[in-house]
Amino acid sequence: MKKLAVILSILFLSINASAQNGKMFEKSVETGYAAGVGNIRSSVFNVAFNYDYRLSPLASVGAGAGVGITEGTYEKYLIPLYARFKLNFTDKKISPYFLMNVGYTFSPETKMGEGYGVTYAAYFGSDFNILKGNSLYFQTGFLYQKHDVFNDLDYNEYLNKFLRGWDIRIGFRF
Repeated sequence: MKKLAVILSILFLSINASAQNGKMFEKSVETGYAAGVGNIRSSVFNVAFNYDYRLSPLASVGAGAGVGITEGTYEKYLIPLYARFKLNFTDKKISPYFLMNVGYTFSPETKMGEGYGVTYAAYFGSDFNILKGNSLYFQTGFLYQKHDVFNDLDYNEYLNKFLRGWDIRIGFRF
């Protein structure tokens, strides 16, 4: 986590943000579905809200929060909170990008430290700039979600596992 903070700080200091002609802050809303893969899996339908600061025409950092509904038996609802870094490859009308989210997922149905935990995801997507300052975007990537599960042999013991899922999202930036 410290390495990520140092890298983002260096990136922020090295990019001249004052030479921009556009908006500095951007908001977006997105919805999607993460289909769980592997032996231990959980699929999630989610809605998220993001608030980003544009570092340059091609790079932004921000934060996001959302609500997820799982197919799980015990933890139906999730609340992910995350930091994000987005790097567009071009500044054209259709712009492919790479996005990285790192954060923590809470479940109102479990105590802190139990159930869900650290989450990170890497996405590739494309912005479709439909109006000045507004865009529709599609992204797909792979999501990793820490989760404590019961040991099959002893129900008093937890095993730390990372749930994995293929995540597809659509969103609107304004």
